[in-house]
Amino acid sequence: MSLRTGLAYGFVAATCLALHNGVMIGTDWAMRGQGPLAISSVGFALSFVLVSLVGYALHSHLTFRETMSLGRYGRYALAMSTNTPLALGVTWVLRGPVGLAMVYAAPLASCLMVGMNFLLSRWAIVRK
Repeated sequence: MSLRTGLAYGFVAATCLALHNGVMIGTDWAMRGQGPLAISSVGFALSFVLVSLVGYALHSHLTFRETMSLGRYGRYALAMSTNTPLALGVTWVLRGPVGLAMVYAAPLASCLMVGMNFLLSRWAIVRK
C-alpha cells in the first residue's frame, strides 16, 4: 500500500467511524430505556445505509481512484455487510454483558473492524 493510499484510507475510515459512532450514540440517546440489542440493531441499520453510501463514494474517489458503478457499490455493500454481524455482536457484548456505555462500546467495536474493512473495500472497488 502506498503512503497516499494509506493516508486516504485513514481519512475515509475516520470519516466513516465518526459517522457510524455518531449514529450509534444518537440512536442510544433516542432509544434510551430500550434493550442493548434493540438499540444496537436499529443503530446498525441506520448507520449501514449512511456509511455504506459515504464510504463507497469516498473510497472510490480518494482511496482507490476508481470510477463508481452500481456493480461496485453492490460488491462494496455486500463486503461491508459481512462485517455487520460481527460488529453488531461485539457492540452488543460490550454494551450489554460488559456494561460499557455506547460512547465507549461503539468506537471500540469499530476499531476492531478497520483492517478487515480495508481488505474488503479493496476487493469490492478495485478493478482486476
